[in-house]
Parts: sequence; C-alpha cells; structure tokens
Amino acid sequence: MSEEKVIAYIKKCLEEGKMPEAIDTSKVAAVSVSKEELNDYIHKYLENGWVSRALKGSKASGIELTPEIITEYIKKYLDEGRIYSAVDAAKLIGKPLPADKLISIGKEYLIKGNLNSGLEAYKLAGVTPQKDDLIVCAKTCLSRGQLSQGLEAYRLAGMKPTEEELIECGDECLCDGEITHGLEAYELAGKTPTKEMLRECGEICLIERRVDDARKAFVAAQKIE
Repeated sequence: MSEEKVIAYIKKCLEEGKMPEAIDTSKVAAVSVSKEELNDYIHKYLENGWVSRALKGSKASGIELTPEIITEYIKKYLDEGRIYSAVDAAKLIGKPLPADKLISIGKEYLIKGNLNSGLEAYKLAGVTPQKDDLIVCAKTCLSRGQLSQGLEAYRLAGMKPTEEELIECGDECLCDGEITHGLEAYELAGKTPTKEMLRECGEICLIERRVDDARKAFVAAQKIE
C-alpha cells in the first residue's frame, strides 16, 4: 500500500473515532501522527459526544483527559440537553450523576420546554416527572410552535391543550412556514386560520424553496371563502 493510501486510511480511522487502530497503523507503516493532531481529534470526539471513543483514544495516545476537561464537557452536554453523553462523561471521572441531580436537571429541561432531554433525565433517575412540570413544558412547547412535543407533554400529564393554546401554536407554526403543523393545530382547535395567514405561510415556504408546502398552504387558502 502506498504511503498516500496509508495516510488516507489513518485519517479515515481518526475521523471515525478509531484512534487506536489509526495509531497502530501509523506505527507499522512508519507514518507519524503528531500529538497535537491526536489531541485535536480527542476533543473532536468529545464535542460529538463520543465519550467512549475519546477515552480509547486517550489511552492509545497517552494523552491525559483530566477531570477538569471532562467536567467542562459535562457542563456543555447538560447545557445542550445531551444527557446520555453527560452521564457517560461523569462515569469517566468516577462521579456518576446522582439521581437527585438527574431529577433536578430533568425538571429544568421540562420547564425550558426541552421535553425529550427532560424525559431522558427522569428515566435515568428511575422516576416519573411531576404533572405540573409536564404542564409547564407543554405550554412552553405550544407557545413556540412545537406541536408534537406540546401534545406529548400534555398526554403524559393526562391533560389536553386549550383551544387558545392550540391556536397560538398554529399561528406560530404558520408564521414559521410550518404549514402541516399549523393546519393540524387549528384542526385540533376546531378552528380555521385566516386566508392571509395561509398565504403568508405559503410565501415563506416559496422563499425557502419548499414547493410542496407552499402549494399546500395556497390550496388551503383558496378553500377559505
């Protein structure tokens, strides 16, 4: 195998998170890979949430992942709602996230309208979210035009959204060019959006080159007398 192909293979391994394989290949082929480059890839793995690959790369390269570095990534994962990556990273430094911490994180996610991450945190803690927190999550999601998440949060809380909440969600969706969810929200509310709103939604879709959605919006507008 030519040196060019070997280098390409090593790079491919590094890009895929297979650092031990890349290092072994570089030694056999006598192709050097700098510590700086390996360090960059380890941090790239951590950025992607590939905690186990970063750990394997660290061991293979002899580059230490200090508790301070891992702690910073745990904070980053939690800020971004990547709860499983945070849990995996916490295990690396021998400080698994305790159940009360996971519950607190889950509650915060729900209050901010991050349903999926909130549910994941509660699931890892082995408990069920409080009804009031699910309701807050549902209201937040609907106000942002996140129909599916809002409906699911209400379902988990054993409740249904009000007509006003559905219309508000529908308006938000239409203003964002989300014609399907907008129409669905209005249908659930038993109401019909105005012709003007549908046309504006269609224009947004056209600008974004979503022709099928634009057609759907304009057809819906034509049906309104």
